Amino acid sequence: MQTADRIFRVLCACAALIAAVCMCADPAQAKPRTDNDSITKSCGPDNATKTILIAYDTIHGSTAEVAARIGDGLCDMGFNAEVKWVGDVTEVEGYDGFIVASAIYKFGWLPDAKAFLEKYKDQLAAKKTALFIVGASMSEDTPETRAAVQKSFVDPVLEKYPEIHPVAIGLFGGAIDFTKEKYSLFEKIVLRILGFILRLEDKNKADWRNWETIDAWAAEVGAEMM
Repeated sequence: MQTADRIFRVLCACAALIAAVCMCADPAQAKPRTDNDSITKSCGPDNATKTILIAYDTIHGSTAEVAARIGDGLCDMGFNAEVKWVGDVTEVEGYDGFIVASAIYKFGWLPDAKAFLEKYKDQLAAKKTALFIVGASMSEDTPETRAAVQKSFVDPVLEKYPEIHPVAIGLFGGAIDFTKEKYSLFEKIVLRILGFILRLEDKNKADWRNWETIDAWAAEVGAEMM
């Protein structure tokens, strides 16, 4: 329960800050900051019979890197995989399945990820679809944390789009790096508070992504997409 209490304190701190600054935050900030923060790639064998679109939303690139890793895993399983930032997706015809992902920002999914769900909800409902989120709220992967993150960040999406029935839901930790990335004042405040609560040894960077967990989830999704 100690871990769950810590996570809830993080979420509450974020919520309080959001309430204080969201009116003056620039919506344009909730996009990939630089070209290096987004990844576009495709892979897979020539004889693949199914193509999966992995459409993600990110700001500083950690979610893009997770999406690319999952794409590689699916390609190793014999799928064609296309990894794209949601803002670059112009049509979804011809895909056999979908994985939609978002970083968690200002206590929810990023705007372009939400717009993608709204625009293509019928197509997502008609095909096998998986969802995953990436965020510092999963800095410690425990049953209590997963339950809290699922309730806060995934269940509201599922309630809004009941026609979408995910074959799998991924909850992954994110990454921060004050030495390389460009953070807004809002982000710096939230992440510094988070670092204080989690008692980070390195105050300038942390990576909570568990690649073994991510690889296992990709294999699970691949099995569902067969």
